[in-house]
Amino acid sequence: MSERYMLPADAPEHKRLDFQHQAVVTMLGGLFPRDAEVENILSPKSDGCRPRVLDIGTGTGAWAIDVAIQYPHAEVVGLDLAPVKLGSTPPANCTFILGDASTSLKSYGQFDVVHARAILQGVKDYAALFKDVSEVLNPGGVFLTLEAEIGMYDEDKVPFGIQQEGAPNFCWTHKMTLLYNEATKKRNPSFALLPQVPQILNDVPGEPWEAVKRTSFLIPGGPVKNASDEERIAGDLMHSSIRDGPRLLRALLLASGYDAEDVTRWTENAVDEIANWRVKFWIKWNVLWAVKKRTNSSE
Repeated sequence: MSERYMLPADAPEHKRLDFQHQAVVTMLGGLFPRDAEVENILSPKSDGCRPRVLDIGTGTGAWAIDVAIQYPHAEVVGLDLAPVKLGSTPPANCTFILGDASTSLKSYGQFDVVHARAILQGVKDYAALFKDVSEVLNPGGVFLTLEAEIGMYDEDKVPFGIQQEGAPNFCWTHKMTLLYNEATKKRNPSFALLPQVPQILNDVPGEPWEAVKRTSFLIPGGPVKNASDEERIAGDLMHSSIRDGPRLLRALLLASGYDAEDVTRWTENAVDEIANWRVKFWIKWNVLWAVKKRTNSSE
């Protein structure tokens, strides 16, 4: 169920994901949306109980480690299909487990916060996952999910839409993103439901949520001028993250039946476009969080 189910879980990929992590955290303004009130949930408890956090599809473990450092009194668990390769020893309150959230989520106990970022391309049944999450959350707990939207936004923050090669400001990276989308849906048809995730989350059986909220933000794919400090920092980080991204999609596109010469042309044009920042674009991230109903409305 990890984001890496079709990408190599090697050192370059981990470095790419770490840059992505820092870019997302910069634009989000922290490890959690400000309005999600996660800080209250993870604050030290008077009864001494340790808050528990689960990071589904933890990847490099960067988010889980950052949470463990920021909340040393909490217990943080990172779960992924691929082993987490750490460059240093994680905090004592952070552990990593090899496993599949679609088959074993309930075996890890109850949590106060469940986090999932960029994992839905590998999820076969969104409704089933969200139901399982609702069952492992303690009353008042929060589920957070963040996903990049398919397709790029132009310099004016308007979606590129369908383009023709050779047209002014044609974006090869946008083309590769759309090809990735189609190839992923062939492997996992449920990925076509990505735009419906907010409704699927809201419709979890048993009506477990007292609130489902959302926000979004745009991250520049490279250096930007006339922007906020956060956008400039995030743009530089995202540029480092996606420079070789098109090459990572080559095997997927070939396996989907695309012509090898076409894939090479698309890939190299996209890599050159990003490296030299020939076409300016932005990437939209959608954030959802759901708060589980409390057992007693007076709590």
